[in-house]
Amino acid sequence: MLKKFTLLTCCLFLIFDFSVAQSDTIRWHPGITLKFSDFSIDHSSKHLFADVIVHYDYTLQPTKPGKYLPIIHAYALLNRKTATLPDSNVNALRYARLLFDLSGYQSKLIKSKVFELGELNERNTPAKTAIDNAISQANNEVSQLKKNMTGQLSEPDNEQAFAEWESKVADLLRNTPEITEERSPGKLQLGLFLGATRSIFTGKTSDYFTDATGLNFGFNVGVKRSRFVLDLNLDFNKTKQELENRGYWSPRMKTHFASIEITYGVKLPENKWLAVPFAGFSVNEFTPAKSDKDDKRRLDGYSPVVGLEINRYFGSRHDPYENVSFFYKCRASINPSNLIKDYGGTQFNLKLAIGFDTSKAKTKLVKKM
Repeated sequence: MLKKFTLLTCCLFLIFDFSVAQSDTIRWHPGITLKFSDFSIDHSSKHLFADVIVHYDYTLQPTKPGKYLPIIHAYALLNRKTATLPDSNVNALRYARLLFDLSGYQSKLIKSKVFELGELNERNTPAKTAIDNAISQANNEVSQLKKNMTGQLSEPDNEQAFAEWESKVADLLRNTPEITEERSPGKLQLGLFLGATRSIFTGKTSDYFTDATGLNFGFNVGVKRSRFVLDLNLDFNKTKQELENRGYWSPRMKTHFASIEITYGVKLPENKWLAVPFAGFSVNEFTPAKSDKDDKRRLDGYSPVVGLEINRYFGSRHDPYENVSFFYKCRASINPSNLIKDYGGTQFNLKLAIGFDTSKAKTKLVKKM
């Protein structure tokens, strides 16, 4: 009991420390205004310390052989634990706000300059060199602005200078475009599903075999709005009466019914739903459940198949390189005739399955004013 209590206490402390750590930093965003409560007041110091860091990172997304599209992320953070003001003077806070806003402008400028590079060709200039140069230009520009601002605001009677710099920084932020990241799935999707199936027979097929129930599994390939599916079923049923075909089939004998559907469909998406009307080709086969390698008893047929598939997406996972979507689906199909010689009939198939689609993620940067 004591061990459990100690473990629980440690977990609570870790959660508390993590929550506190999350609030120790402030991320710059348009419209944010720093307050005195965001700083510690250090009366022993004569200097302000706004502990602001601009973080950035980028990846190179291949577009064509030897060509890449840079994807840049940049943001400014204030560390509240170490940021200090020498006193509760309003101008000290205004100066800290200007530094934080200039860092926010720096993050926007970095993204803007990298965005303007567009698609990079490694044959002309190494992509890393081009990106690093663009980032360096943005950093140097903002560094010079901060130097100029500090010099002017250090002068006595600087109220006018404060007003001018607040207006100037506001204009810089307003006139610098916002670069955002948009993601979309790639043109090619691969999927896998597993579920249960029920096959209902009519005509002569139903005179000799009970309806079949079993497992359904398969694969799908999506290309833009097209979907190609390989749908496999392994069902279990029985004979209703005796029959003679490549050997003797006794009444009430356990049998297997296997089918393969190869279909083409058109994807019709609607929010989290996806309808796919389809048509294709089907292979159907009855065999005894118990047989040996010399047993030649088999009934098979090849026929067209048409149907409708309804998918409901219920979850997804994303990373910079891949999108994965999870779905339930109901797939209903009909074989106008299963074309099994001497035992043919119309065949209805109903399948319920769960699965996932995966595709490479396609990311691009978009400029918004």
